[in-house]
Amino acid sequence: MKLILSPETTYLTEPQLPDGRIDYLAAINKQLAEQTTPENNLLVGIFSIVAGEKEALFVRKRLQLSDEEKQALERTNKYRTKFYKMLGLDALPPLDSFVEITPGFFLVSIKDFENELLEFMSMEELAPMIEEQRAEDREKYKRRFDKGEITKETYDAEIKTIETNPRYYREIINRQWYETLKRPWTAEEFPYIAKWLATTDEWSEKLLDISRKRTGYYHPLFNEHEDSHLVYDAPLPYAQSLREAARYFGCRGNFEFARGNFDQAMENAFSAIRIGQTTRSNPGTLVEDLVGIAMTGMGNHQLTTQLAILPKEKNATWILQKKKEYDAIEPATSLPWLPLWSQFERFGTLAAIQSAAVEPNVLHEFLKTYSEEEVIVKYNKIFNADTEYDWNEILKQVNFFYDDLEEILLIPNWQRRLRAVERLEQRLVEYGKRKVDADSIPERKVIDFMFGNLVFSCEPALCAMVRSEWSGQVTSVAFSLAAYRADHNGASPDTLEQLVPKYLPKIPLSPYTDKPLRYIKRQHDVLIANDDEYQLDGSEEDVEKKIAEAKPGSYAYPTAKHFVFVAVK
Repeated sequence: MKLILSPETTYLTEPQLPDGRIDYLAAINKQLAEQTTPENNLLVGIFSIVAGEKEALFVRKRLQLSDEEKQALERTNKYRTKFYKMLGLDALPPLDSFVEITPGFFLVSIKDFENELLEFMSMEELAPMIEEQRAEDREKYKRRFDKGEITKETYDAEIKTIETNPRYYREIINRQWYETLKRPWTAEEFPYIAKWLATTDEWSEKLLDISRKRTGYYHPLFNEHEDSHLVYDAPLPYAQSLREAARYFGCRGNFEFARGNFDQAMENAFSAIRIGQTTRSNPGTLVEDLVGIAMTGMGNHQLTTQLAILPKEKNATWILQKKKEYDAIEPATSLPWLPLWSQFERFGTLAAIQSAAVEPNVLHEFLKTYSEEEVIVKYNKIFNADTEYDWNEILKQVNFFYDDLEEILLIPNWQRRLRAVERLEQRLVEYGKRKVDADSIPERKVIDFMFGNLVFSCEPALCAMVRSEWSGQVTSVAFSLAAYRADHNGASPDTLEQLVPKYLPKIPLSPYTDKPLRYIKRQHDVLIANDDEYQLDGSEEDVEKKIAEAKPGSYAYPTAKHFVFVAVK
């Protein structure tokens, strides 16, 4: 059956592949590349210093490569060559030019971690940390054995490995590393991390400068297997590495704060937010947008924590200047807007349908790699040789769904967006349950399969976006609260109205309610909630427990969607 190429069926009519399909990856890359240059692309700057996921293994192992790993390195260099060429670069940075972005991971083998830690801690101090981790693993494998997920033989082998595995020394460093991202810390608390951090001084300022000056973002998308034109098969080996750069800023910023270097501390937090916002400015995929949200979240968490415990010598003038810098980096929402990744999602599904129509074995191999066995069985049952489908009708119906989704994403109100996308996803569920239509209209089986196994759930993505906007507004208010406290001997205002206009131009609206942010001053803390669901009067035990566990300046999550900000304790 010949595919009809039209905006109604394929959205795009070019560029075309030799077999008549649309080359969606080429179309996506063309659009993304138009938004940036090699000189302003954040990725180009970051990876002049920081290794990506493709390079990390080989950087860590250096010359200790097996024959199999050398072959993998050859494939990696082939990928890297194409990737950098698509970025507009001629030469690859040599592997030995990269630096460590997380402590001890590139140059230290697992067996060496024990000796590294013993420079700073005694075995008596290390032993209970190791035992705590072993106990967690023992319990994990016991649960799996009790549920019948693993055999007795596998269970016994894992328990035996737990007693001798040297990776637990690395996990100690892991835990300390993540602890440094949460709060200000000193060299006395984490000497190993402090020693590593001292080795980063040379390139730290370069990374800060890149975050300030590189305002474009473009991550080329293509498949490692050139015979595959599936959009969903395009890897993102470098997107997650940007998050490591933001984590580095979190670690260093909290260290500088504890040493009294408050300007440097906030500049590191600002840089994490800059990287997140730049990534979100031109994300080809939802994954990149979510990575950007995570990075801005790290920076906002770092700032709110630090603002809650600023020493008294930092006056309101200094704080408000920092607020001005922050507001320039983290602008207010510009709803309505249509994220670029919505096209990637559309093109991903359309490309998968085209593949099922023209070369079903390629889609089958993709699903075998990423899906459960029951999905493969269902695929084989639906796409058997005895069934003929009207592929153009399938493409048309899927396009209609994405038209509806884009209309939702342009709604200028978060509440309405969330309600609309919930209704849309409910329609898809009901669509798949209509067995009568599926029997008389076999195309429904294909559409139901695609939406059930390849299409993302939009509702959690929108929740992450609205939560990101909310936390940005809260951080801006946190600056104002800190400035007010600096002028009032540490006392917090009774209402947010007291901040206007000296400390805050106006009270921002919650994206959840379109009402002014909800502020509650209590005896030992002040809270900002995202809606009116919680009383916050001490009567809700689960909420109060979360608040009690939260650190000053941090977030408490009573449920997945709703949370409160703990400003001061």
